[in-house]
Amino acid sequence: MYRRSIILVILLLLFAAEAFFARQFYIEIVPFPEDEWWMTVVNNCLRDLLLAGVAGLLYFRRNRLVDRTKRYFPVVVLGVLYLLIAGFMVSQLSLDKGFLTVMAILTGLNNNIVLVLLAAMCYHKWPSAIMKAVYFAVYFFTALTMIFDAFYFWQTSMHVESVLFKNLNIYAMQGVLSGMTTLQLVGISCAVLAVLLLFRVTKPQKRKPNFAWSLLCVAVFFLCLNLSYWSMVQVNKYILTEYVCVWGDETSEMIRSDYRNLLTTPVNVNFVSKMLFDTDKIARRKHIEQRPLTAKDERVLKELGILRTQKALQPLEAQYDKIVLLVLESVHRDYIGFYNKNIPRETTPFLDSLLAKYPRLDNYYSSAIPTTQGLNATFRSHLIFDEDINGANQGSLFRSVQEAGWRGIFMNASSQYYSNEMREYPQQFGMKEYYAKEYLQDLGYSGASGWGYHNDVLYKETLRLLEAGRKDKMLLVTKTLDMHQPYPYYGISWADMPEAVRDHELVTIRGMYWVDQTLKSFFEQAEAKGLMDDRTLFIITADHNPHSGGEYTKIVTNENDRKSIAPIPLIFVSKNLQPLNNLMTKDYASQIDLAPTLLYLAGLKAPDDFMGRNLLEAVDTPFALGYFGGKAFYYSADLDFEDQMDNPAPATAYEDALTNYIIHEYSERQLRNQ
Repeated sequence: MYRRSIILVILLLLFAAEAFFARQFYIEIVPFPEDEWWMTVVNNCLRDLLLAGVAGLLYFRRNRLVDRTKRYFPVVVLGVLYLLIAGFMVSQLSLDKGFLTVMAILTGLNNNIVLVLLAAMCYHKWPSAIMKAVYFAVYFFTALTMIFDAFYFWQTSMHVESVLFKNLNIYAMQGVLSGMTTLQLVGISCAVLAVLLLFRVTKPQKRKPNFAWSLLCVAVFFLCLNLSYWSMVQVNKYILTEYVCVWGDETSEMIRSDYRNLLTTPVNVNFVSKMLFDTDKIARRKHIEQRPLTAKDERVLKELGILRTQKALQPLEAQYDKIVLLVLESVHRDYIGFYNKNIPRETTPFLDSLLAKYPRLDNYYSSAIPTTQGLNATFRSHLIFDEDINGANQGSLFRSVQEAGWRGIFMNASSQYYSNEMREYPQQFGMKEYYAKEYLQDLGYSGASGWGYHNDVLYKETLRLLEAGRKDKMLLVTKTLDMHQPYPYYGISWADMPEAVRDHELVTIRGMYWVDQTLKSFFEQAEAKGLMDDRTLFIITADHNPHSGGEYTKIVTNENDRKSIAPIPLIFVSKNLQPLNNLMTKDYASQIDLAPTLLYLAGLKAPDDFMGRNLLEAVDTPFALGYFGGKAFYYSADLDFEDQMDNPAPATAYEDALTNYIIHEYSERQLRNQ
């Protein structure tokens, strides 16, 4: 009775403390949000009780802890490693420290060690050299995937995706290694060595744990933790929807829930599944369905501005004879000082001057990532890239201008063998002249490192091509690489950089200074050589926004602007700006809108299968549309949302209509090009 009274008093004090701190958090809000306050108090109290329960379980089993730690030491090592990684993930994602987050960590701990625990149990049941080897293999593979996945998460804020394995070859490995410091490589090597050295097993003992009972306990723990977590997720969603009824809280909780799910995912199972299978369910032929748009879909899509009510502008005579597209790698709009006052003003003075002087879009978004997908959106005005669909029959920016007698040139800094570009890009995108690292080598350029040649070399060759083709109509796309994650390249010595740039803690700042200075040199030389004239249009943009991790999260402070689909720069530079007078700086747009715009400026009609709009045409609801990993993203001045496209029960009519629209467009394109 006395013990129960003490426990009751402790619980009351716990509730009072959580109620007080929650009240302090909400006290300045008028009127006081009583529903949110109650939810916070209950949430934190449940968290405290859960942690107390875990501590109590460990305390009452304290006599067994030493023996079990020795017997299953490799499992303990992986458990500690997971908890360290989970803590890092919680910090990086700014997750709340409430009940569901703690529950997700406990569930993830179980899910990430369960295979190794089963291997350990089998070894202790049937001790042999073979079982020990199996035990070690499962342990070491799980540890390596944890380390690799943690590094990947650091750079991308997600677990390993199947797209990684599509682009994994020697050039990608060289690029990653070239961007890492010696200290980082040593740190990773030490972590792997520590994992090797920490594998130790006790000698076989005559007295063995009851294998069947242990197996049952593992199964019960696994089921209880996972079912409890997923059940509480649904309960939390129901309470937010039915009782709290704050749309902002509900949508924020949906995003937090996605982040928490990352904590529960077993990294070894995720790694193998992404390595062996293409997990993008939308961009796979066997998942394609011919989905007509309903009247309700069309009504909602018109409200979103996706289905246009007015006729598209017909092209006039060509306004330019040369279009030069300078595509930067992984550059966010807010990497430029003009948009982000938190970075040193010395970082991008030239880009700042261009943005102040020339036409631009301030709300221009990626339509897809990574590079190939982003270029697909830029050149073919489509959201989803599928290499299984015959590209020869698809409309593209290159095919349209080449049919009109223009030269179509694409130049990339990386190897032509990277991601099978030398075959895939001309076949899919249609450029007749494809140049890459090997082409530049044959011309005598030197200095390639990591991913490939650097900005200065790419811009030098761009100028040479423009000089040699003065009389040609030309679409010339130069794709640079120096801002490639995880760490950018910069070719300016320490002494020659401004102090605020060179002393900055983030390497990205120095990388952007290099981008800025090489662009400045390019345009100064283009002017000096007489290549900037009334019939030439230069465009500066990016292939996609950075993956949402690493230094990106420190530079871009607005959480809404560092999602998987985010803003990138778009600047138009020319001596003849009259054709761009109708460009609305504040309009929302995305990469699928660039090709229709450029074809209009070239006096050419856009292909019928383009999804995007002409940016020079006024519309009632300018919007940006993006796709990544089975999710669609919509942005406009009045509304933005994420659409989990494989969700069997869409949360809103907007999400349902957008899913139907994207799948409809994708299936139509597939059927047309079979």
